[in-house]
Amino acid sequence: MRFAQIGISGLVGLSLLGCQMQQTAPEGCQAVAYQTGVTGSLSPAANFRRIDADSISGVEPSRIQVAEDPNNPFKAGQFIASNCNDGLVRQVTGVQAATASDKVSPQGIRTVWLNTQDAALEDAIDSGDASINFGQLELQSLEQALPGVELQQVTGKITIKNVTLTPVAGVTVVLNGSVEQTLNPRFRLAFNNGSVDVFEAGLDGQFKSEIKAKITVTKAIPSWGKEQPIAQAAPIRRAFLVGAVPVVVVVTPKLVVGASGGAENNVTVEAGIAPTLDFDAGIKYDRDAAQKWIPIWKAPTFALNPTFSYTVPAKATGKVYAKMVMDVKFYGLAGPTLEAGPQMNLTLNPTGSSPLAKLAAGAGASASVSAGFSVLGKGLSVGTAPITREATTELSCSDSGCS
Repeated sequence: MRFAQIGISGLVGLSLLGCQMQQTAPEGCQAVAYQTGVTGSLSPAANFRRIDADSISGVEPSRIQVAEDPNNPFKAGQFIASNCNDGLVRQVTGVQAATASDKVSPQGIRTVWLNTQDAALEDAIDSGDASINFGQLELQSLEQALPGVELQQVTGKITIKNVTLTPVAGVTVVLNGSVEQTLNPRFRLAFNNGSVDVFEAGLDGQFKSEIKAKITVTKAIPSWGKEQPIAQAAPIRRAFLVGAVPVVVVVTPKLVVGASGGAENNVTVEAGIAPTLDFDAGIKYDRDAAQKWIPIWKAPTFALNPTFSYTVPAKATGKVYAKMVMDVKFYGLAGPTLEAGPQMNLTLNPTGSSPLAKLAAGAGASASVSAGFSVLGKGLSVGTAPITREATTELSCSDSGCS
């Protein structure tokens, strides 16, 4: 960029240009189509008003531009919700009347700006109990993926080919296999006396995988471990009309793998499982309970089909897992994180011991809620650390495999 001296006339010119600069145009509004899958209903508060996305022409952090019928004007104090973009739930603090430049239709419909502030869904709800079945997570594309990770768009299977982790110097973990899932996120919202009484977030469905790991340790390392996302799918955005109230949920699925262990000497070991897991797990918030957050857990059923081999006898441990992680947002704000997937934990015994190794394999699920998540209700803002449940089967391993 070139700089030069600017005289008084230049300063005046710059000043005039600054006055003529226009403000950044407001964000547009993309409607999220309503889905089926709602049971129960929510009764809105008397001062609630639904705004359809197609009547919104501009969205800003503290105001929105909407079409208004003069016979049904917006008023300060109203709570509003919409299926616009990631969803909106706000309180109207003021209405900027239409000006001469605003569009007015032959029917008298005009555009106005609603000044707004953040609100919780419970502000707009009087009472009710409703469940939302989000529907199966159909993976259409991967927005991010490590080399060797691919999505088969027809089947939704994620394949893993020679994905390498290096937790610490001297340890290499090479993963191969595939993951398929027909998981269905689900949610329940119960309101009573204008606040959230019960909130549930869970996963049910099937997780089918084939995970093989080759772990090479070149020296004695007491402890090592690493967890890494290897693929992230495009966010899945869906809206639900719960009674008269729009609820917009966005789920972003990720595939995460992890490995940990320790060894007294150098060792190379290969192990794998190919389970089909039936899951039903999640988390529940109860406002009136002594323990606010509790797990939802039904022990999964599975057949493991394990494989095992190793080259140099040594005392060592190793754990490998793959899991689908679902980051969930309500109205664009981060809330629950749901996780589910298979895992195997291998213990190698000293030379000459029988069995050569033990393989504890099975499934795990975890759920947590981000602190500060209050868009549904203020009581949820405390959040909770991950609540984890596991189900495993212990197998004895020899040179010929595990049983």
